[in-house]
Amino acid sequence: MKSSVPGVLITQFVDEVPEGCSTPDFERKPVSLTLEEGKNAIFRAMVKGVPTPDVKWTRAQGGMDDPAKYETFFNSVTNEFVLQIKKLTAKDSDLYRCFAVNEYGEASCSAGLRIIQGRIDKLRRTLEDSRKRLRKRAPAPKPKPLDKEAVWQLLLHADKRDYEKICMKYGIVDFRGMLKKLQELRKDTESEQGELIHSIKNFRHIKVTRDGKATFGLEMDLKNRNSKVYLLKDGERLRYETSNEYGKHCLRRIGKRYIFIVNDVQPEDAGLYQVRVEDVPVFSTELDPDSIPVGFEQPLSNMSCPEDKDAIFTCILRTPCHDAVWLHKTHVLEASEKHQISVSPDGLTHQLTIKNTVPSDNGMYTINTGLSSSNAWLIVECKCDGKELRSVHGKEGVVGADGRGGEYGLDSQPSKPSTGRETGKGTASDFRSGNKGSSDDRGLLSVLKGEPAELSCTVSKDGVTGTWFKDGLKLTSTEGVCLKKEGLVHKLIIDKVEDIHAGKYRFESGDIKTEASIFVEASINPEILGVPTVAKAGQNVTIKIPFEGRLPIRAAWLKDKMELADDTRIRVDKTDTFTKLSISSSERKDAGDYKVRLKNDSGVLEINLKLVVFDKPQPPAGPIKIVESSANDITIQWKPPKDDGGKPVQSYIIEREQVGKNEWVTLGEVPRSCTTFTTNKVEQDTSYYFRVRAVNAEGTSDALESEEVKAASKATPGAPDPPEIVSASRDTITISWKAPQKSGSSRIVGYLVQKRKKGTMTWLPVNSVPTLEMTNLKKGLQYEFRVAAVNAAGTGDASEPSQPVFTRDSTSKCTAPRPSGLELVHLNVDCSSITLTWKRPATNDEIDVKGYEVEMRSSNNLNWTKCNALPIEMTTYTVKGLRAKQIYFLRVRALNDSGPGEAAEIEASLGAAPPVVPPRLLIDDTVKSFLVIKAGNTIRVNIPFEASPDPVVTWLKDGHPLPNQATINTKDGTTQLLIGAAEFTDSGTYTVELQNGLGKRETFSFQVQVTDIPQSPGPIQLQENVPNTVTVTWEPSASEKWESNLYYTVLKRESQKGLWRVVGDLIYTNKFTFTSLIPGRDYYFRVVAKNNLGTSGPSETVQPWRIQKPKGKSAFTSVCYKGVNQNQPPRILVPLKPHVVTTGSECHMSCAIGGHPPPKITWYKDSRDLSNDPTYFCTNDFGVCSLVVLGVMKQDEGEYMVEATNGSGRAFSKAFLTIKGNNNL
Repeated sequence: MKSSVPGVLITQFVDEVPEGCSTPDFERKPVSLTLEEGKNAIFRAMVKGVPTPDVKWTRAQGGMDDPAKYETFFNSVTNEFVLQIKKLTAKDSDLYRCFAVNEYGEASCSAGLRIIQGRIDKLRRTLEDSRKRLRKRAPAPKPKPLDKEAVWQLLLHADKRDYEKICMKYGIVDFRGMLKKLQELRKDTESEQGELIHSIKNFRHIKVTRDGKATFGLEMDLKNRNSKVYLLKDGERLRYETSNEYGKHCLRRIGKRYIFIVNDVQPEDAGLYQVRVEDVPVFSTELDPDSIPVGFEQPLSNMSCPEDKDAIFTCILRTPCHDAVWLHKTHVLEASEKHQISVSPDGLTHQLTIKNTVPSDNGMYTINTGLSSSNAWLIVECKCDGKELRSVHGKEGVVGADGRGGEYGLDSQPSKPSTGRETGKGTASDFRSGNKGSSDDRGLLSVLKGEPAELSCTVSKDGVTGTWFKDGLKLTSTEGVCLKKEGLVHKLIIDKVEDIHAGKYRFESGDIKTEASIFVEASINPEILGVPTVAKAGQNVTIKIPFEGRLPIRAAWLKDKMELADDTRIRVDKTDTFTKLSISSSERKDAGDYKVRLKNDSGVLEINLKLVVFDKPQPPAGPIKIVESSANDITIQWKPPKDDGGKPVQSYIIEREQVGKNEWVTLGEVPRSCTTFTTNKVEQDTSYYFRVRAVNAEGTSDALESEEVKAASKATPGAPDPPEIVSASRDTITISWKAPQKSGSSRIVGYLVQKRKKGTMTWLPVNSVPTLEMTNLKKGLQYEFRVAAVNAAGTGDASEPSQPVFTRDSTSKCTAPRPSGLELVHLNVDCSSITLTWKRPATNDEIDVKGYEVEMRSSNNLNWTKCNALPIEMTTYTVKGLRAKQIYFLRVRALNDSGPGEAAEIEASLGAAPPVVPPRLLIDDTVKSFLVIKAGNTIRVNIPFEASPDPVVTWLKDGHPLPNQATINTKDGTTQLLIGAAEFTDSGTYTVELQNGLGKRETFSFQVQVTDIPQSPGPIQLQENVPNTVTVTWEPSASEKWESNLYYTVLKRESQKGLWRVVGDLIYTNKFTFTSLIPGRDYYFRVVAKNNLGTSGPSETVQPWRIQKPKGKSAFTSVCYKGVNQNQPPRILVPLKPHVVTTGSECHMSCAIGGHPPPKITWYKDSRDLSNDPTYFCTNDFGVCSLVVLGVMKQDEGEYMVEATNGSGRAFSKAFLTIKGNNNL
């Protein structure tokens, strides 16, 4: 639920608020104060709600238990709740929060108190410094008191080994009584849970990772899928997200497994968390403050330092740490003369000083506090002479050598880095021309602003004189431009190129002339080039490119050849002197090559930049395979993660959990080259879960978990199907069989074959070791065969006997099949094939063809190789895996009970393989990077591409596999995404990825926003907060839940049948103040919600709004008496004070002015008179002058001045208004 006052957070405790009741809200929230030491601070707040809410005050650091220091009361006259803090000191500087609570919800807001220290004598400062040195550790925040019911729920789900610790922490001394009560409570809880839940198991208590993520969960099978699952902290209900795992509190559901996640854990997140289904508690766990990793108030920041100078890295922690470790790349740094390490006495400020930096000090520096880390780059600026230009980031400049062109045309003599253009020749003439800078084939010279430029031409005869022109005007030597003649060479030299020097230059001598043009390019600071911008995932990235050049300059940012546009995370800003790219909450997909294109009338300049985003790796690719399972050991296997987070995987951590126990045990860690693991820490007939995590320099990935694995005794394979007789000859019988369906506890290593004479009971082994061949049979006998599979556990059950078969000569062979046609198919360069088609041979009743066999040999090999293991029943066959540009021989034979028939041969020659074409997405104007789809419509996106061989096409949504309702169709060089009926949850970033077998990869991402025409706003309320104005507030439209670009428009009319006129547009809050009111008139107001698709229905006021006309005053004539001259010049009694407010709020500036006669008051902003500006409201009540800024915006920031004048003189006071962004908007 959203408040009408910016900066107020409302939490609703119930799903539906009864009619006539409401959750608490603030009518006026407390404002931040800046006061001097010794003063009293007063915070005031006005609240509303039915029933009337209770109000309490807290502060972020420390308590408010001292009644002599903190006084809270309610002023019934002004209807205000007041907090007064007496005799302010520096320790009172903090963030104070105000809570309004009733039975239906809670409203909260905060206000800051800043203390300006006055004059303190030297002794007092010395004592304060001494106390800081003695304070080694800040006191831990006091845990919130828990009620007894919460403690018993915590004990109910805790491990038995933690009973004693919990009892000591919460003062339970009767241990036996506790156990007895737990038994009774467990029975009652199971009966309550049985009405809603089929089963519940595998509780996982809270664990906090190094990157500040806390997770806990359970496995739960609900009887009703629509049952509501709630998450509470210290008895207060929390809101959690299910589709976004990067929110503060979120739920990830995998089947019956519920995993709750708390991101960016802070000390205030410590407490008791409870999961409830409807009103029944099912799981409780506690987040200990000591398990929360140390956070950074001010992390390390990138820096550059000249060679031989000192570089200093500084960071500030949120909680003390005295044993942090510094690293350079992967090497641990020790305190030395080179590396000086210091820690402040309170353990919060850490500093690393690198003395006399050298190029080898370049690289990333990291501070590790044990549970968290921060890193930054150091760039050492190398010394360079005048002949070579380097960027400070280490990228080499392009240095050209002076040279001369041919006898005709232009020749460049670059002395600066070129911008990528090649030196060329101009039109033929009797002159030779040269220049300093960078030229192209059209005689264009591009020069960076501020650099020197030189145009020269060489005549073929001595004594030739000529004239220089610019844009048709004759030139002479002036300041900064020099015309020279050195023998045959005529030169025009510009010492320092400015915008006025751009244009077309011409040198003429008689009837012969030559031309060249100079373009002035925007200059770029080389410090921004070179080493890539590096960020961690989740951090904000800002890249600022300053430039100079002739205005106007158009700036564009490109990534993957697509121009970047503003969206929810990416913003591009541009001024006359710089352009800036801002990315909030950077992700891995943001990494890559960026290009900044600057363009003006003088030319185009492109700058290539690189952004590197590091993150922990993705989980290893699954599923986890069970290679072998026995009573003594289990072997598992996994695949490396698809994304290593930008840094190579260093190792894998393997953990195990016994089913039914809530304890993961670390089994070991293996290097990145090993993706299998065998453990003997198992018990027979016990089931386990295994999970694997990947580790890189940035942290540990989420876990890949296996299915339930049981450590059972080794199992032998099952029985194969009865063998089939393939062929029989005088001394050899060929049989075949299928592998058994059950392979046992390990893979099959071979088969044992047995034979017996028909009519006997004794089976004799054909082979003593597993094999697939058998010989040495007696002619004329009839045999039966059976087969048994063999694995590591032993020999499995034998199959049923085969059909009996005679060993005899093949007397009735089939006529060889005659191929009716041959078709050669080229698949790709490494996968060519030949398809054969033949006719069935002529047969009679005595000869029945059982199948066919195909054999093949290459032109340089005389041995035939069988292509099929089993007889082919069809009359067509495709031979694959052939090499291009080779000649092959193939033959086909028919088979029956007597053996193979005669072969029919054919020769085939394969052509050259098609060239390899790396995958490339053909993105043009028809492919949009941002789509707005109306809910219920179809999402259909076609992405054309080219590649050979066909690539693997993968689609992702927000980095995850597509939902089930999405359909992908890829054929004929086009891949299509199709979603039949779009829903709001289909909004997000979609990515298509192409990859071939050589590892070449191409990706493209676009955003889809599913929206709809917004719903109408809620009821309108009108209030007169400032005299002669009306403040219009309304309940937000329900569409704000799914529409991020929603805004409001306010309209008014002055009579019941008048025309509606817009008085406010593009309003992103639920509040608008209208000032142009005329007393005595009736006003009606209307509010509509708008987005990209249209306008909602209106919400209107029913009763008119009217400001009563002031009553006329009686006029009288006063008698003037001559008296003493009391005239006094204006003077400032109380000056203006600087203000800092948030966007959308109201700002009140006031001062006190004296003088006689009463001076005229005039307000100015940045020297602009505000008297006739309706957006500002000015008052003067008996010398107290006030200026009210309604709904402040960023443009209201600046210097304000109040001026008082009368006949005796003038006085003024100035103050600065600072506007800060509001994160709640």
